[in-house]
Amino acid sequence: MSLRKSLAAFVVGIALLVLFSVNATPSHAQSDGDNATATAPLYKTISIRPTKFGIHADKGYGVQADRGAKTAPDEVTVTNSTAQEIIRDAYDVKEDQIVGAPGWLNSPRYDIVAKVNTAAEGEDTVAGEAHEERGNPRLQALLSDGFKLAVHRETRLIPAYELVVAGGGPKLPESDSHRDDSSLRVIQVESGRITGREVPIATLAKILSDQLGRPVVDSTKLSAHYDVTLQWPTDPNSSYPAILTAIQEQLGLKLVPQLMPKEFLVIDHVEMPVTR
Repeated sequence: MSLRKSLAAFVVGIALLVLFSVNATPSHAQSDGDNATATAPLYKTISIRPTKFGIHADKGYGVQADRGAKTAPDEVTVTNSTAQEIIRDAYDVKEDQIVGAPGWLNSPRYDIVAKVNTAAEGEDTVAGEAHEERGNPRLQALLSDGFKLAVHRETRLIPAYELVVAGGGPKLPESDSHRDDSSLRVIQVESGRITGREVPIATLAKILSDQLGRPVVDSTKLSAHYDVTLQWPTDPNSSYPAILTAIQEQLGLKLVPQLMPKEFLVIDHVEMPVTR
């Protein structure tokens, strides 16, 4: 389905929602809905302490070592994690989907041990099955109890691009091998330059998304793998759309500005934990 059709369906859905929600409960009920999963696991004790681990970077890429969360039948442990990282794990969202986070949320790092009341294990199992697609209910409970976190999910329209074939047709040469073998794929991204071989269009769209700082949705229907060479001006005095022009002139593709729906996790309330 094209981005235009998806957007049209989204707008119709919003219109129906407004029509049937005139007498509905205010939006804070969404917070209650998301946090309902957080009441299932009942913890006997929760210990939150400043982390005993340092922050380690792996080869300069900023990968955090010794970080993570583990869930056992009677215990949940979190190691060397910020509250924002725990929220990402608990609600299965990415960094740019979290809205309303105070600055401290991504700074102190914690080690947490939460002892589960096994008498409530049946409730936890039911909640986990009912909300499996919404994340980790035990981590949500941990955030609710230890950080007084209240959230709700909200869909907003954000700027995006739709990648389509330009009027003159694609100018991308197909790769010689014609094989779906990722080991043959070579991609280099430099300042003002993208080169590669055996590149699927979906991968090219992801690279362009990173370069442009907004989602790029592939609507080209091009299914082969291609050899890519794309260059554009990087001079600060050059106009920003230069890359859009280069894509059309050099690749025979076109980026069309659009709006697309995206789900966000909105933080309604959160408190710094009492470390103990």
